[in-house]
Amino acid sequence: MLFHYTAFDSRNVYVEGDIDMSTLEDVLKFLNNQRLKPIKVVPINLKSRGSKWNIFQRKITLMEQVFLFKYLGLMLKVGTDILKAVDVLMQDYEKGPVKTFLLQSRSNLEKGSPFYITFEQNKKTFSYVTINLIKAGEKSGTLQTTLEKISITLEKDKELRGKIVAALTYPALLLVMMIVLIIFLMIFLLPKMGASFMQAGLKLPAFTKLLFNMSTYFNVHMVPVLTMLFGIPIIGYFYLSKTEIGKKQLNKFIRFFPPIRNFLNKMALQRLTSTLSSLIKAGMPLVESLKITSESVGEEVFRISLSNVATYLTQGLTVGEAFRQEKSFPKYLSNLLAIGEKAGHIEEILATMSDFYEKEIETSLKSLVALIEPAMLIIMGVAIGGIAISVILPMYQMIGSL
Repeated sequence: MLFHYTAFDSRNVYVEGDIDMSTLEDVLKFLNNQRLKPIKVVPINLKSRGSKWNIFQRKITLMEQVFLFKYLGLMLKVGTDILKAVDVLMQDYEKGPVKTFLLQSRSNLEKGSPFYITFEQNKKTFSYVTINLIKAGEKSGTLQTTLEKISITLEKDKELRGKIVAALTYPALLLVMMIVLIIFLMIFLLPKMGASFMQAGLKLPAFTKLLFNMSTYFNVHMVPVLTMLFGIPIIGYFYLSKTEIGKKQLNKFIRFFPPIRNFLNKMALQRLTSTLSSLIKAGMPLVESLKITSESVGEEVFRISLSNVATYLTQGLTVGEAFRQEKSFPKYLSNLLAIGEKAGHIEEILATMSDFYEKEIETSLKSLVALIEPAMLIIMGVAIGGIAISVILPMYQMIGSL
C-alpha cells in the first residue's frame, strides 16, 4: 500500500515523499531508520479515481496524455529505465489524476509487474489500442519508439478534434441563436400581440391563430415548457452519446446523409490505417492487430469487415485477397496492401494511407461545413421569417380596417 509522508530530517529540513509499505507501522519504522521525524503519514487511495459514483472526477486530459507519452519516450531514449522515468516525472505533479496514475505505475513496477498493467487498470482513461500498443512494445523491446508513436498519434487526434470543433462552432451558434430567439418570441412577444389582435376582432389566418395559441400556452405554462425545452435536449444528449442503443440509432440516422457518411467513412479509414500500422510496427502479429483495430475503428461496418479479414487470414488467404473479400474497403486500399505484402512493407503502406486520409478528412470537413452553414441560415430564415409573416399579415388587416 502506498503512503505519502511529510517529515523533518536530521538537519531539520522539511521533506516529503511516497513509499510502498504493508502497514503504517512499517512506514514509521522506515522513517525512524532514516532518521526522519514524521509530521504526517497518510495512505494514498489509488482506486478512488475509478469510483463509478464520482462522475465529476477529473480525468487525464488528451494533452496530458500527449505530454506523458512524449516525456517517457524521451527519458527512455536517453537511457533512463522506465521506473526512474516515472519517478522523475512524478516530481512535477503535486496532485491530480496524473500524479495518481504515476504513483500507481511506480507501485506496479516496484512489484515487478509490466508497465502496461497500470494502463489496463485505467481502461476508462486510455484506449484499448493504446494499452495493446504499450503491451506489444514492451514485449518486443520497442517501448521507447512505441511511446513516441502514441504521443504523435494522440497529438494528431487532438489537432483533428480542434479542427472539427472550430468548423462546427459557427453553425452551432446559429442554431442556438435561432432557438433562443424563437423561445423569446413565443413566450414574451407573441402572446401580447395575439391578445391585441383578438380584441380587435380580426379574422386570423389558420397558421397565425395556431402560432398565437401555442405562444399563449407557452406563456401560461412557462416553467414546464422551459423545463421540457432544456430537459429533453439534455436527456437526448446522454441517451445518444452514453448508451450503446442511442449511439447506434444516431449513427444510423446521420449516415443517411451522403456528405456526412463520406466524412465518417474517411475518419474511420484513417483511424483504421493509422492504428493497424502502429500495431504492426510495435511487433504485434497481423491477425491480432486486425482484431484489436476492429474494436477501435468506431464504425460498425468496418469493425465487422476487419473481423472477417482476420478470419480469412487464418484460412490461408493473403492480405490483399482477404481485404478484397470485403466490399466496404476501397479497391485501391486492397490493391496497395497486396503490393505492400509482396514487398514486406505493409505497415509503411498503411502509414502512407493514414496520411492520405488525414488530408482527405480536412477537404471533406471544409465541404461539409460549406453545406451546413447555408443550410442553417435557410432553416433560420424560414423559422424566423414564418413567425414574422404570421404577425405582419394581421397587422396589415388591422391597418386596413381603420
